[in-house]
Amino acid sequence: MKKKRLLTVLLAVIILVVGVGIGAYAASNYGTQSDPLVAKSYLDDVLTPQLQAQFNAQLDQNVNELEQEIAAVGSSQGGSFVQVSLTSGKTLKCDIGCEIILRSGSVKSTGALADVTDGAALSSGAAVSANHLLTVAQNGDGVTATADAKLLVRGVYTIG
Repeated sequence: MKKKRLLTVLLAVIILVVGVGIGAYAASNYGTQSDPLVAKSYLDDVLTPQLQAQFNAQLDQNVNELEQEIAAVGSSQGGSFVQVSLTSGKTLKCDIGCEIILRSGSVKSTGALADVTDGAALSSGAAVSANHLLTVAQNGDGVTATADAKLLVRGVYTIG
């Protein structure tokens, strides 16, 4: 029993001595010339503002690139109305969501279009009223000119 108690005390002393030795070694090796300590004032006054400036510069660059991409996509996908002239027999084929306003001439619908002005649906082959806003609900639908026509179109379209 005494041997067990002596062994336990001896083991505790050895652990204590090893722990103190490791602590002393670690404390003596921090803050050397080759591995300096970093002061909180350095982090607050130098490093943080520098990192913040780099982050803001990168963020501004990314925002500008995204704004340019959005502007390019908006203009290519019809961000505003464009005047389109159709000669007799030509067809305007539109993507979903495209908007059409007949300004002059005459056209008939090709596919089912929604006449937003009247709140009605136009069936394929129906005559389109002037100055009515039409929306396209299915890719490839649009209008065919029965006489030369001028249209305002917003959205993605092809003329064929």
